[in-house]
Formats: sequence, C-alpha cells, structure tokens
Amino acid sequence: MFPIGKFTLSILGLRLFGAEGFLWGMFFGHMFIDRTILRKLIKQALSTLDDNIRIMLPYRFYKYYNRIEDNIFGILYGGLLGAVTFGFGGFIVLFLLGHLMFDMPQQPLAARFRSLFETFWNSNWCKILGAIIGFSFESNLLIVIGVALGFVADSYRLDGVLKNINLRFLNRFWSRMNLLKLYLHSSEARKFALIQAMAGLSAKIAKADGQVSENEIRAFKKMFELTYEQNSKIADIFNRAKNSAGGYEKYAKQLALISKDNLELKENIIDNLFKIASSDGFPSHEQLDILKTTSEIIELPYGNFDLIHDRYQPRPSSSSPLQNYYDILGLSISAGNDEIKAKWKELILIWHPDHAVAQGASKEEIERCTMKMAEINDAYQHIIRSRKI
Repeated sequence: MFPIGKFTLSILGLRLFGAEGFLWGMFFGHMFIDRTILRKLIKQALSTLDDNIRIMLPYRFYKYYNRIEDNIFGILYGGLLGAVTFGFGGFIVLFLLGHLMFDMPQQPLAARFRSLFETFWNSNWCKILGAIIGFSFESNLLIVIGVALGFVADSYRLDGVLKNINLRFLNRFWSRMNLLKLYLHSSEARKFALIQAMAGLSAKIAKADGQVSENEIRAFKKMFELTYEQNSKIADIFNRAKNSAGGYEKYAKQLALISKDNLELKENIIDNLFKIASSDGFPSHEQLDILKTTSEIIELPYGNFDLIHDRYQPRPSSSSPLQNYYDILGLSISAGNDEIKAKWKELILIWHPDHAVAQGASKEEIERCTMKMAEINDAYQHIIRSRKI
C-alpha cells in the first residue's frame, strides 16, 4: 500500500485550513490520487529514479545504498514535508510517521497497518464523506445523517444490503453507455474503460484455444493495478466474456474508440493481448485470428503488428526472446515485479565491475563482469518495459 495522496494533502490541509482541511485533504487525496492512476505513476517515477541511481552508482556507494534504499523514502519525504509545513516539530513527527506509512517493507505490523488503513478507506469512503460534510457545517445532526446516508451508499457500492434490488435494466443501459461516457470525462475514467475492454477481449482470447487457464488469468492481473471496487467489476466482465470466444469485436471497437490516434497505446494493447495468448505457450491459430482482426479494428499499421507478432513467434531455440531475458536473471516468466527487482539488485552486487576491481581481479575478469552487468541491465529493462501499458 502507498497512501501518498492522503498523507500529503491531509498535512497540507491541516497547515492551511486546520482540522477541516486535514479531513478534506485526506478525502481528496484518497479519491483523486490513491484510487487513481496518479499513485501508480508516482510509484513508477520513483522506481525509475531508483533504477537510474543503481545503474550510475559506483560499487563502493551502491552497497550502502542497497542497504538503506528500502527504508529511506518515507523518512526523507515525511521529514521534508513536516519541516516545510510545521517546522522542527513537524519534521520529527512526520519523519516517524512517514517511515511507518512508506518504509519498513519487511515489518509485518507496519504492512498490516497500511493494508487495514487502505481497506478501511476503500470500504467506507461514503460514510467518511458524510461525516466530513457534517463536521464542516459543525452540526452533530448532519454528521449522523451523513454517516447514515454514507452507510446506505457504501452498502450499495459494495453489493451489500441493496444487492437484491433488481436493477438489471439499469446495468444493461449502463453497459452500453459507460465506455463512451467514461472516455469523454477523465483520464482515469478512460483508463478504467480501457481495462474493461481489455478484460473482455483477454477473456475471449484465453477461451479461443479451449479452456481458460490460471496462467492466462494471472497474466491479465499483472497488467493492471485495480482498487477493491474495480476488481469486482472487472472480474464480472472477464467471467461473462470467457464463456465463449465469439463476440470479441465489440470489445475491439471499444478499444478503437479509446485509442483513436494514439499509436503507442495501440501497440501496447496488441502487445499485452499477445502476452495473454502466449502465457501457456505460443499463440494458437484461433488466437492469432482474433489478434489480427483486433489490430485491424483499432487501425494498427500492418508493419507494427508484424513486429509485435515476431516477438512471440517460435524460435529455433527452446525459448522466446522475452524468456531469454528472464533466463539471464534466473527467474520464471511468472515472477512478480518485486521479485524481479530484488533479483536484479542481487545480481548487481555480484557482477559490479568495481567490486571485481576491489577484489584484485584480472583485466579479463573485469571485462567479463562489465559485459555481464550490461547484459543484466539490458534484460531487466526489457522485462520492466514489457510489463507496462
């Protein structure tokens, strides 16, 4: 969990507007940063910065950086934010709070606290909003009313007490209209519309060669970071779509609407669909037909499709180019992002040329380490890029 939005806006709100600002800042931070693609972009930017630092650092500094890197972001960010907003006292308090909220990845209690904190917000944000509105008007009655209305809204939102109400006609209407509405309103909405269409099309591709496998489902989940609420909606779309391979064209047309003239997005769409199709081996003829038709519907140039297709073609060797990169790091293609980065960090420690120099290695051994480091970094970069959409 990474509650950067709530942490930042609540502190700024407290400094500028007092208790009301603190509560509204936490709410807006949750709704517009922590529940959206902004949080993922922030995490990706920090990860990229960390990767670049690791590549450039000499070994004598790298080994120390490797020890502190996982435990330093919260301390630095919290301390800086506290110092800017509340001076020395804020520096001390947020120095410790930032460490608790963002660092200590191996500390079970801190990880559990972050998980429960995010789950609480995702499950109760309607009640929280009702309470904040009442608090802002300084009315105990409005707080009670706001919490009560929020309880009803949360229950409906999470398919709780109101799940038995027959709203199928509204669901059918919304399923026809939501993608266009989402596309027209916000970038985060367009992202979710993209995920919805990708879920349906991925399920059709997975079904095309027979039974939908766990590998195919796992491959889809790795592509996207979903909130609790979004996950249930996507699961429903995927489960309904996987009943047959037919009818995939409607999802392809939705993707054409979303991607429009964005060539890079079109390439990412087809590349990620190829990952689904190849998660159990090389894509079948039925899957290739769907992929080819989808690329035509979204108007991806034939040459671009052929380049992507070539990446997943059988090779004379026993593995694909992407598999070769995993082999270089000594990992399976099903490894998680954290596992991949941890392995990369470990290999840097082993093969860093400066380390070989410090050990008094020969010129040939130093050159071998330099080439191996380049190979390791290249493999890591290819794997990370292949997992982004």
